Amino acid sequence: MTLRLALAALTLTALPLMAAAQAAPCAPATNDQERLDCDMARAAGISGRGEGLFGAAPEAWLRIIDTQSASGAAYVYYVIEEGPYQLLEARSVPGASAARAPACKLRTALPMDVAVKVKEAAAGLAAAPPDGYGPREMVTINPDGSRSIRLIVDSHDIITRINAGDRTLNFSRLAGAEDAVTRLNNLVIGVANFSGDWSCDAV
Repeated sequence: MTLRLALAALTLTALPLMAAAQAAPCAPATNDQERLDCDMARAAGISGRGEGLFGAAPEAWLRIIDTQSASGAAYVYYVIEEGPYQLLEARSVPGASAARAPACKLRTALPMDVAVKVKEAAAGLAAAPPDGYGPREMVTINPDGSRSIRLIVDSHDIITRINAGDRTLNFSRLAGAEDAVTRLNNLVIGVANFSGDWSCDAV
């Protein structure tokens, strides 16, 4: 059983409160830069709660925050360069209103092939940065071949920060998006999902 399935079983009764805490909406914004700024503030708040549980954040060149997992908790993923290795430190952060939900931490090395892909993906984004705030819409292909587009207001967001030398790149994406930012996110999150090195405590 993966960590997230286990957490879902442990925290079932707290899900409504946890989800509400993690998905606090931004005030209405008139442009994508304002929406991105709001999501970065949300990410900083989640990261700060993680620091309250686990201590100061590591010196990471890549940070990915899943604002709301299936368990209701948020997840913070840090990728740290240490010699020839890329280390992954991940933290689960229960919602502020959750009662005695588990807080979990992982520290492991990225497999070498994944580490190479992560660096290449980040370098590609730094070389030609896409829009910071991705579209929040669901596209459906109709039987006649036409497309229907539905705007998603209450979205499951993943927020990414890349420290690329002398600049910082920030991205916010719908969890189900399909683009280069999402592919980078999934490389890192996939390692955490299948790791057996998580340790958890009730908080």
